[in-house]
Amino acid sequence: MEERLVVIHYHEIALKGNNRDFFEAVLVDNLKKSINKEDITAVERRYGRILVFLSENANEDSVREKIKNVFGVANFSFGFQSARDLDVLKNSIWEKVKGIDPKSFRVTVKRSDKNFPGTSQEISVDIGSFLFGKFKNVKVDLNDPDLNCYVEIGEKNTFFYFKKEKGYAGLPVGTAGKVLSLISSGFDSPVASWKMMRRGCKVVYIHFFSYPYTTKASYENVKAIVKKLDGFQFGSKVFFVPFADIQKEISVKSPSAQRVILYRRIMLRIAETLAKREGIKALVTGDSVAQVASQTLDNIFVISEAVTIPILRPLVGDNKNDIIDTATEIGTYELSAQPYEDCCSLFVPGSPETHGRLDVVLEEEEKFDADKMIEDAIAKTEVIKF
Repeated sequence: MEERLVVIHYHEIALKGNNRDFFEAVLVDNLKKSINKEDITAVERRYGRILVFLSENANEDSVREKIKNVFGVANFSFGFQSARDLDVLKNSIWEKVKGIDPKSFRVTVKRSDKNFPGTSQEISVDIGSFLFGKFKNVKVDLNDPDLNCYVEIGEKNTFFYFKKEKGYAGLPVGTAGKVLSLISSGFDSPVASWKMMRRGCKVVYIHFFSYPYTTKASYENVKAIVKKLDGFQFGSKVFFVPFADIQKEISVKSPSAQRVILYRRIMLRIAETLAKREGIKALVTGDSVAQVASQTLDNIFVISEAVTIPILRPLVGDNKNDIIDTATEIGTYELSAQPYEDCCSLFVPGSPETHGRLDVVLEEEEKFDADKMIEDAIAKTEVIKF
């Protein structure tokens, strides 16, 4: 009797040479964390792919959604495990396709076990001839068939499937270390965080809010956004940093045009302090060059100078439509589209500086005790885990 399974293929992991075992092991672990336990019986590495064996009453829709969201999966297919006997295999395939009645078909065979009798081409012809004799009014089409029967032959068994579904590819979360993402309720930073997960990073978040000078809308929105993004990395932590008092002091002591730059420099310094405590090697922002005043090249330079830790900007070359499209695809768009006030909207001048000068900004920072601001803000920071 055939056993239901999902055949998972990866791409980038195959290029990792001597480190491939490590990446495969993390991918297997992430799949186990993601898929509901009652839907699977085992997850195994075989023949350069991952096999997820399904339980008798597995919810295929749930399994599909979970696997798609596991980074490292290039494509996956629901299929069946069968015997290494070619006659048994042919009859197993026929039992699954006899009700389809396609106009055209092809058979695609791959052998990881080169000791199996016959070449891949010969086995394809054998299975194809068998099916051709069973179907009525069908033709062979090698380019665009209605039905493509994929067969893979391993050392202990065979498996077959009929459709490939795309995953997000990339690298398994946890293979590239941890980053700290400055996240807001907007569209950009959630997408930036998602892109870093796709590169194998475990993302920790930091959010700055200005309650009670603003509502708690951004605070609640960020919690909802992180919960949505947690579906891609299985366990998240957010630092919620009260920022209103810092903004108020800066707005009183510094010219309005410099406020945005000064706010963001303090944010980065707070983030860097927490990152170092957490053993995190880089920060992540949703900056896209020239999208807003703080993201001109001059301002990016002046703001970045505040810290020594690397700042990663995965959206740096994206336009707003690119970002919106990704937000829609990953499920954060509706959450980010909710009305909210965040710290970026508080005490912000009508005409912020777009070509900041480091000497001017450093002179302004002499007017307040930045170290004390950072210390007080961190002492009041709330940590929430998902």
